[in-house]
Amino acid sequence: MKRNILIWAAISSLVCLSCQKITRNVATSEGTLEFSSLSVDEAVDTKAVMNAGGNFVIDIIGPEGETVLSTTWSKVNANGGKISLPEASYTLRACSSMEGVPAAAFEQPVYGVEKTFSITAGQTTDIGSLVCTLLQCKVTVSYSDDFLELVTGAGEATVKVSENSPLVYSLNYNGASANYDSSAGYFAVNNGESTTLEVTFKGSVEGKTQKMTKVITGIQPRQWRQIKFIRKVNDEGNASFDISINDMVGDEILNNDMGTAETIIGEDPDAPKGDGGINMVFDYAAGCDAEYTDMNHIVVPKVEEKEMKLKFLLTVPGGIKKFNVQIESDNEAFASAVELAEATNLDLINPTEANGVIFQVVPFPHGSDLLGKTEVAFDMSNAQSAIIGFAGTHTFTMTVIDANGCRKSLPITMIVE
Repeated sequence: MKRNILIWAAISSLVCLSCQKITRNVATSEGTLEFSSLSVDEAVDTKAVMNAGGNFVIDIIGPEGETVLSTTWSKVNANGGKISLPEASYTLRACSSMEGVPAAAFEQPVYGVEKTFSITAGQTTDIGSLVCTLLQCKVTVSYSDDFLELVTGAGEATVKVSENSPLVYSLNYNGASANYDSSAGYFAVNNGESTTLEVTFKGSVEGKTQKMTKVITGIQPRQWRQIKFIRKVNDEGNASFDISINDMVGDEILNNDMGTAETIIGEDPDAPKGDGGINMVFDYAAGCDAEYTDMNHIVVPKVEEKEMKLKFLLTVPGGIKKFNVQIESDNEAFASAVELAEATNLDLINPTEANGVIFQVVPFPHGSDLLGKTEVAFDMSNAQSAIIGFAGTHTFTMTVIDANGCRKSLPITMIVE
């Protein structure tokens, strides 16, 4: 919300002794500069009136670019409100920061105004009402819930206008969920109407390090660029990344899509309706233990007590196009082992070499021969000896997409007591 700080004051004909002036011709006839009002609009979308302090810097710039007077608003105001100046043309600059506008900084907005005026000997020049506005472009970074569901490790968004002055917005991950830095960054507009802003994301998404960059044009002072990373689904049902700016999605996709390893999470309005008959059941005909009836509650028996027989039958009438599995666990050691194997989110059709370790623990079907299959039988019995050493709840959520774009997520939860 914008705040409008309104300071009503008259400036006296006496200049305070603390003001810094350059030497001028004392014989030159002088006139008087008078302020009707000075206001400061602190934000970018609405206006509100509040009292303000007097730490604004006021500079009077002469016709040759020299600083005729430099002081603060409070000092001028305390001395009555009028400034005497030699007859000439000037520029007044008011700024909320003595250090000027930084190239980039978090939570350091700078407000100012610039206006030209002329002084005529023996007359009073009313400069009128001056409104100080934001001299920078404000930038915040956020992520959609769909995007955050795909995050599997720490990341960061780097935003820069000047090459040597980037701001880094961190994306943190605690092993189960992600949170991000919502600080506001403020950037100097260094190239007029041609100023551009570059946004780069780098982080762990779907178990892989992803990097993407986008350049935003038309950067102006007093803008608030609300950058939001979102998940975008193309016509083939594949996920990619894009940026939403002020609730408007950019026309161009960021330069790295998520490849073939993405699990499509969330509702795609253009996707086919229904799950295409995709289903998975316990395969009792192949010898699965009859006691297993709930896929969300499979208790793994101790090896010395009983040999586990856990078999499934997956049916995909439309033929398999994508087959992914997301692995979650409340056992830190197991979760760490999965992460080391780059297996937090597995592409079963296109596994990596590092994924091989996880298939020794949990023998999921995998490989390119899964493409187009309408039925897959698989046996997870051998997972017993490996997983029994990790007490806790381990969830394996399989997401299957068929050739028609229909999809279904099928969770299997194994419990080690």
